[in-house]
Amino acid sequence: MKCFDPTTTRTITLESKTYLLGDKYYLKNFADWDENIRDWLSHKEGVELTFEHLTVIDFLRKSFGSNNRHPAVRMVTTELNNQLGAAKGSVRYFHILFPGGIHQAFLIAGLPMMDSCC
Repeated sequence: MKCFDPTTTRTITLESKTYLLGDKYYLKNFADWDENIRDWLSHKEGVELTFEHLTVIDFLRKSFGSNNRHPAVRMVTTELNNQLGAAKGSVRYFHILFPGGIHQAFLIAGLPMMDSCC
C-alpha cells in the first residue's frame, strides 16, 4: 500500500488564484507557488514563519529548481550554518523550525511530493 495517492487532487483559491494540490496538500505545480499559498500551507501546518523559516524555504526552492531533486536535511542545515551561524545550523534547530520534519518544509516550500514522501 502506498503512503499517498498520486491521483488525489483538490483545489484551493486564494485571492482569485486557484492552486492545484495533491494528496497531503502538496502543490502539484512547482511554478504555481507564491507567498499566498506559502502562508496558507504554513498556517495549515501550524508553523508561524520567521526569517529563519524563509531562509530554509528559499534554499529549498532554489535547490529544487536547480536540481529537480529534494535536498537532504544535512544540505539544509549546512546552508543554515553558512547563513545564520553554527547555533542555527543543526538538525535539532531545523526540527524546532519545522517540527514535522523535512517533508513539512518541502510542503510549505511548494516542492512536489515524490514517491518517497510519506
